Amino acid sequence: MVNKLILGTANFGMNYGIAFGRQVPKEEVFRILDLAVEEGFYGVDTAQAYGTAEKILGEYFWKKGRSLRIVTKLPNKEYECYEDFKMATIKSIENLRVDRIDYLLIHSFDTFKRNKNLTIESLELLKTEGLIDNFGISVYHPYEFLEFIEALGGYFTVELPLNIFDQRFTSHINEWKSKGIKIIARSIFLQGLFFIEEHKLVGAFEKVKDKIKELRELSLEKGLTLPCLCLLFAIKQPVDYIVIGVDSREQLEEIVNCTRHAPELSVDWRGMRVEDENIILPYMWTKPT
Repeated sequence: MVNKLILGTANFGMNYGIAFGRQVPKEEVFRILDLAVEEGFYGVDTAQAYGTAEKILGEYFWKKGRSLRIVTKLPNKEYECYEDFKMATIKSIENLRVDRIDYLLIHSFDTFKRNKNLTIESLELLKTEGLIDNFGISVYHPYEFLEFIEALGGYFTVELPLNIFDQRFTSHINEWKSKGIKIIARSIFLQGLFFIEEHKLVGAFEKVKDKIKELRELSLEKGLTLPCLCLLFAIKQPVDYIVIGVDSREQLEEIVNCTRHAPELSVDWRGMRVEDENIILPYMWTKPT
């Protein structure tokens, strides 16, 4: 199961997350990466938009060898020609100190929407030239994915949000996989929303106080940590890979232990679904003070 896990790196390069909200020191990043390699993680998920994350990963790969697959994302900007896509891709390759990218995703649907034909042709050419092995898109909304699949048909990679609250994509995953689409699930901890203290659940988050309390009670009943409970929900879904984020090596040890020793759960998760996008989409959050 560990070989389905991809290490999220947004907090390796900038302040990130509603619970921790800080950047992980480089020394701790290296300790986390060491453990991910030892345990056989599939890869790392990064982006040029994640501050210095790509460069820190590049330093690690330069010192210790490239031992994890790389998912990275093109920045959201105006691309006027193939060379613009190529230059942005080469920048990531140089940051990461590798010779190619395993998975290159469009980070924003807006990039695709501005010029669909140019985007698709450029991604295919990057693959032909050997700069990338796979390409696809990172999405927030089902309609974004549907427009992308309408243009390509299949055989690409999509990274999408999936967690106990956000179950919008779950009923479609098997159909999409039958079209040769690789599914990477992210946001399984919803940037730490599940873990923040009850008195900090203010504003829009007050609507989910009871659900989070219910999750805490369920984790206690099952003898699991709350992160483990969230991970087990994601593992139950027929996705190919799961992005997990941690702030320390100890948290990663907890995740690994969960995959090895967690019991089979029989839980009807549908009652935990949240439809309010002000809750399930972090880019729409007004963060509590």
